[in-house]
Amino acid sequence: MSKVLEKFRSLVQLFSMRKQAKSSRKSEEFYVETEPIDHGPGAMKSLHVSIFQNREDGPVKIGEYRRNYSKLYQTFHPFQQDGKWYALYSKDYTCTSVMELPSCRDIAGEEPNSLGFCPVDFYVPYQDPHVQKAKQEGQFGFVAGCVWGDDTCWKIQFLDLSRIQSGVLVREERFGYLAMPAKATRLEESVSLAEYNPPDYPNITLSVDVAFNLSNGQRCVLGDN
Repeated sequence: MSKVLEKFRSLVQLFSMRKQAKSSRKSEEFYVETEPIDHGPGAMKSLHVSIFQNREDGPVKIGEYRRNYSKLYQTFHPFQQDGKWYALYSKDYTCTSVMELPSCRDIAGEEPNSLGFCPVDFYVPYQDPHVQKAKQEGQFGFVAGCVWGDDTCWKIQFLDLSRIQSGVLVREERFGYLAMPAKATRLEESVSLAEYNPPDYPNITLSVDVAFNLSNGQRCVLGDN
């Protein structure tokens, strides 16, 4: 009976998440929908990703791309910079790229790399009042992900978006090895800019999981045994 109840709860939660996702799309300027592409037995599926813009007369498909991985995660993230729309996205699962919207033209990004940092979520705080006060909307962001096969947690890294209009995107491991909390559902939940007041106090707060070796007090990598 407990297994049946647990399954029922999971289905209710899944339905609720899908309902929230659908309702949120109505208020978003841009969003995506995906369709799996089957490559035959033994081959990993890829995704056909369609990009939509919400307009006065309803949603309009404005572009598409193929992602070479079976899951999208949260790898489409629209944001504004200097009054123009862009989106962080991951066409290749090992790299982060930027597209211009609504043209969907790729303008900046990393090269595919089998040892690259695989993004699963993006966050650009362009609407944060502290960022707006500093006139830095869309100038920087954050990415969560991992190097393929390193461990099972999502690390947080910094994205310099200040030169994307010139075709330059820079990702940095600025904070060292810091992992999102296992219970966090989105990267945005792990980043606070409540104390962000540049240039004197460009301070942010990251909520992360940190593991320690109890016998010597030293930090250790999450998942080490």
